Amino acid sequence: MHPAAASQWIKLPEHHQQTLLSEFCPVNDHYIPLWTNTNKINLLYGSYGSGKSVFVADLLVDKCLEDKYFRCYYGRKILDTVRGTVFKTLTDRIKDRKLEKFFTFSDAPNGSMNIVCKLNGNEFIPFGANDSQSLKSIKDPSHFWLEEMDQFSFEDFGFIYSRLRTIKTVTQLYGSFNTDRVYQSHWIRKVLFEGEFAKDAHKLKCNYYHNLFLDQADYLSKLKMIANGDIAKLNAIAEGEWGVVRTGGEFWKQFDETKHVKPVSYEPGVINVSLDENVNPYVTCTVWQLVDKNIRQIAELLCKSPDNNAPKAAMRLVKYLKSIGHRDVVNVWGDPSANRRSTVDPNNSSFYDKFIEVLKAEGYTVSNRVARSAPEVALSAAFINDIYENEYNGWSITISDRCFGSIEDYILVKEDAEGKMAKPKVKDEDTKVTYEPAGHISDTKRYFITGLLAADFNKYGVKNNYKIFTS
Repeated sequence: MHPAAASQWIKLPEHHQQTLLSEFCPVNDHYIPLWTNTNKINLLYGSYGSGKSVFVADLLVDKCLEDKYFRCYYGRKILDTVRGTVFKTLTDRIKDRKLEKFFTFSDAPNGSMNIVCKLNGNEFIPFGANDSQSLKSIKDPSHFWLEEMDQFSFEDFGFIYSRLRTIKTVTQLYGSFNTDRVYQSHWIRKVLFEGEFAKDAHKLKCNYYHNLFLDQADYLSKLKMIANGDIAKLNAIAEGEWGVVRTGGEFWKQFDETKHVKPVSYEPGVINVSLDENVNPYVTCTVWQLVDKNIRQIAELLCKSPDNNAPKAAMRLVKYLKSIGHRDVVNVWGDPSANRRSTVDPNNSSFYDKFIEVLKAEGYTVSNRVARSAPEVALSAAFINDIYENEYNGWSITISDRCFGSIEDYILVKEDAEGKMAKPKVKDEDTKVTYEPAGHISDTKRYFITGLLAADFNKYGVKNNYKIFTS
């Protein structure tokens, strides 16, 4: 089929439109240059209501009809949300374009979400990145469509992109997402817009005023209502600007991602690992090095299920250490409460006992540096903020630009009324588990830096009339 420019299509009488649907697909003018593209990665991003998803659906339906080999895996981060969103968009477009006779699919609430072309056997197959079986079943894809791509992790993207390897056709990945939740530290920005791989992704910014199939004036008034006077939010949801995350009340008041985030890499020498044992949303492991008086976070390992226990998290660290060729000492820091002996473990081993045991079994020399008590929260924040702002006593902090989760945590985490870290809880709708989504990475930073600089931290506490640390 041929694309028909929306600017001309909307001028036609409806009966002419219905006649032409057998040969033409109405497409917003803004998207037409992508209709015959062969780009490996296509990112369609921008405001609400821009028609991104409809365009991708139309384009992929045409490829399904016309390509000799086409197997498209389409989905979102959570598989259970695919039926009412991406699947519905695809099937609605097939119906709207009067193409039902060429496809088989089920509209049943519990039916398969596979869509098969009767002409050639080409197919659409659903997937979700939260479902390991769904990901494992991916075989010989020609295309991927990641709807709400910003919800996928960098690890998800890496796994998915690595599967585009068939030689049967030109392979492509399409990612569509709104920009209001894509903050400064988001991996999409760091890797595909600002990083060394930015040139590998074709990017098209798409806003509501590119969509000629809606009442733009009415839609803008709706967006203004949603923004409720917040100009930054309006710019994101209407103009496709990146999300702005700083709203005041930050815990790390002096952390500035433009100043403290830089490319850093491993240097031969001692590795420091700081841990938080909470299993949800992950066991947290941040990796640090000290170069002169510059405290550098060089990596983050956010060990989600099934790696969210001490032995498996330790093996994740071992894999990382081997990847960088580290054979020197490993210092372990972290939450003192994880030193408690387990009443269910047959050897009464603590989280750290189990973690360190794995490292030693792999041949590493390990030093347990976990303090007997945790640093006071508010004052540890003041101390580290002073390092960020004034390089207190000559110390400085640098965070690797690859530590996406850490950077976002350092920006997002808020201060409560007592100057401590606010940790609101959320409930996972799938697992029904209640947990704190943010702050765990920030805690590992506090444990490590206050432990490393124990003498300075104590002096800082005395200066502020507060006894705050015992090593």
